[in-house]
Amino acid sequence: MGFLGKLFGQKNTEMEKIETTIDLLPSIIEKNFEAKRESLEMDVAKEMSEIKYLHEKAIKLTNDLKSKELEEKENMRFNKAAKTSKNQLEKQLEKLLEKSNPIKIGNNLEEVRAYVGESYSLLVNEVNSFRKNIVYTSAYLKDEMKELGEVVQGLLDKLFSLQKKFDGEKELFQYKKVIDRIEEIKERKTKKEEYKKNIEKEKKLIEEIEKRLTRSNTKILELDKGSEIEELKKLEEEKSSLLNEKQQLRVEITSMISTIDRPLQRFKALVDSGRWKIDKEQEELLKQFITNPLLALKKDVNGKQFKEILKEIVKAIDDEKIDLKEREKEKRLGALQELINFDFFEKIFWKLNDMQKKLLEIEKQISSNEGQKRLSAEEGNRSELEKEINNHKEIINDLEKEINRLEEKNKSEMEYIFKFGERALNKQIILK
Repeated sequence: MGFLGKLFGQKNTEMEKIETTIDLLPSIIEKNFEAKRESLEMDVAKEMSEIKYLHEKAIKLTNDLKSKELEEKENMRFNKAAKTSKNQLEKQLEKLLEKSNPIKIGNNLEEVRAYVGESYSLLVNEVNSFRKNIVYTSAYLKDEMKELGEVVQGLLDKLFSLQKKFDGEKELFQYKKVIDRIEEIKERKTKKEEYKKNIEKEKKLIEEIEKRLTRSNTKILELDKGSEIEELKKLEEEKSSLLNEKQQLRVEITSMISTIDRPLQRFKALVDSGRWKIDKEQEELLKQFITNPLLALKKDVNGKQFKEILKEIVKAIDDEKIDLKEREKEKRLGALQELINFDFFEKIFWKLNDMQKKLLEIEKQISSNEGQKRLSAEEGNRSELEKEINNHKEIINDLEKEINRLEEKNKSEMEYIFKFGERALNKQIILK
């Protein structure tokens, strides 16, 4: 029946709920700790007054110890060791009591808490470190050391008792930091709203630039259909056609030269080795005809010098300085003769020169085309507008990333604050 009574008599343990806002939460938490803080301050003041009393008594007993002389015993070595230990112990106790002096510590809980933690740890470690000196001195001054030991132990007990109280009220020392964290959350929320407003501004700027971009695209289409651009397109077509002709002419001359490529290369090797002599100008021209025939013909417009080189190649073949098989020899000599008889000026240079003149004229007309200038300027304007839009989009992207970072930070902070608040208030917190 006792068990059933307890079971059926259980109270509803559901946590009480409290609705609040992020702005009001700090004051609610702080109010909850006011009573606890006042109670703890009273206990601490009482304990600290006893600690100060015990500390003063420990100083007095240490001073008394210094005035006491050791009564020598039969063992001289033991007498000497005890005297040394007593001197060391007096100095150690003086330093220890000076370090743990509570005289300047008021009733500020944070200061007292720090003092208690440091002093307790100091007393435990230091007293243990000079245990040997205590033993030797106690052998001669048993009553004095016993009284001093009881006072030091009493001091330790009081420090330990206070430390336990502080440990039991950890949240009392954390709540101010929690309140600071709540303020940081509010600051991040303000910053987030600021960023959102900036995003809206950036979006409006993008809308305005996009309107200008639409107008620019329309203008480009209109310019592209204008008579000046139509004229420009015809000029571009003519230019392209002439360039094609120029390329065909290049292919033609390269094809002609390729028919004598082997004897030409072997003749160059003869010249380079010094086994066949031609003048320097012809030597340079030979190299150019191998690498860039059209460029060579600009210097030798009639092909006169080139034909002289070809005749030298024929001589070299006839003198068997260029070794060719009979069938190939006949074929290469025929090709050489064909080039010697070819009218380079009329069929190559004149055509090339005429094409170059036409190309220069077309380029002049293209560069002076006003429609092209306006079109280029408008295309440049469009490119700038597109860059502006991309820049504003990047700004929005960066702001959105920053908003997400702030939200994540606030989320993790709020989880911590909720848990702390619910432990402190023993109530479920619901934010409005």
